[in-house]
Amino acid sequence: THSAACVVENYDPQADDESESDWYATVASVPLTGDWPTDVLTIAESQLGYRESVRNVVLQEDGTLKGYSRYGDWYGIPHGDWCAMFTSFCLHYANVDSIPLQSSCSNWVDNLQNAGMYASAADYTPKAGDIIFLDWNVDGNPEHVGIVAQYFPPEEHDAARVQCIEGNCNNTVCYTTYNQADPDIL
Repeated sequence: THSAACVVENYDPQADDESESDWYATVASVPLTGDWPTDVLTIAESQLGYRESVRNVVLQEDGTLKGYSRYGDWYGIPHGDWCAMFTSFCLHYANVDSIPLQSSCSNWVDNLQNAGMYASAADYTPKAGDIIFLDWNVDGNPEHVGIVAQYFPPEEHDAARVQCIEGNCNNTVCYTTYNQADPDIL
């Protein structure tokens, strides 16, 4: 019998670990205005380029490796999928306490719907600082979340577009752009 082995080069269970003071240092110089959409977006922009660890990893039940992220650690799930935890981190450090924080996209949508704070994509034009949920499986349930950075209205030959900042997008924090009519946008 052969057993499959997984080898991670330079594996280090403490590599890239951060503390609360490390997290705060990444946002300490961000000027907050008191306008929460602006502040959330500014905090998100300060995180652009962050990448989850490739040395501090755990083997998931499905056989995939999942790296440590500061957002998961901040939330209490250091090796979890971190798009919602990234967005929650940004809300937290922007001092937004009126939106419930969450680590699960589907639970977050449920909570926001129950609080009357959710609008479907068909009924809403996004604005900078909004939270955007994406249904990559097109099954009606969100699998991903990000923060709207900019809305581009439709032009003569171009559809409306939404630029976002997302965490855990190819294991990094980066900009993405979608057509507003994209069926993935909930």
